[in-house]
Amino acid sequence: MPETAAQKTALITGASSGIGRAFALGYAARGVNIVAVARRRAPLDALASELSARHGVTVTVLPADLSKADDPEYLFETLPRQGIAIDILVNNAGFGVPGHLCENDWERHRATIEVMATAPVRLAYLFAPTMIERGHGRIINVSSLSALLPPHAGGTLYYPVKSFLYQFSLAFREEMRGRGVNVTAVCPGFTATNFRAAAGGTVESVAVPRWLWSSPEDVADAAIRAAEANKAVVIPGLFNKAVAATFKLLPGPVARRIMQ
Repeated sequence: MPETAAQKTALITGASSGIGRAFALGYAARGVNIVAVARRRAPLDALASELSARHGVTVTVLPADLSKADDPEYLFETLPRQGIAIDILVNNAGFGVPGHLCENDWERHRATIEVMATAPVRLAYLFAPTMIERGHGRIINVSSLSALLPPHAGGTLYYPVKSFLYQFSLAFREEMRGRGVNVTAVCPGFTATNFRAAAGGTVESVAVPRWLWSSPEDVADAAIRAAEANKAVVIPGLFNKAVAATFKLLPGPVARRIMQ
């Protein structure tokens, strides 16, 4: 059933812009309280004011840097002190690393793995037990269309990390089966967000006509509806669905050649 009860709360990482912000808007419109997480406080404060004014929901702002190993634990420990229980966890934070593996500083790669692989698993590990105790919960992991396509040079780290998050979602979904917690993997592809500026070497950076791109709002809405329907995977956008279906049918060598 749709999320409409104001007492429900969604924790959204990467909530200050793009798809994360669209998740916050979408859930707030459904009467869900928001815990907005991102590195910078200023855009989170602006988002909180907007959501409170438009939808009358409670918005808790928690600046955090998920590239730091201790910050998921910080979120988990802080919320109960404020009397907040999480019903919906949206692991959305992420960024692209342009160029080849050895052409970038290792710290950037470490942060990529921490933010897009380690932190989502850690947050699921921390919040899922309380969801199980209450008998309900939803976890949405924002992967990528890249997870369903052959990797190529320039996406050496991004593709495997997003593939990991996709596979983790499917595996954790099976672990949560029958325990009241639904897990959904979201695989957006061509989406008009600021992510593109830093997404060299990923499917999101491919030159595609603008009319084929999805909006962040469309992606978030498709993801929310898929989670409400307890779907395992959602690929927002007809074009992205077509791309995924086409590459699934192609022989491996042909698919890899196309991606070169």
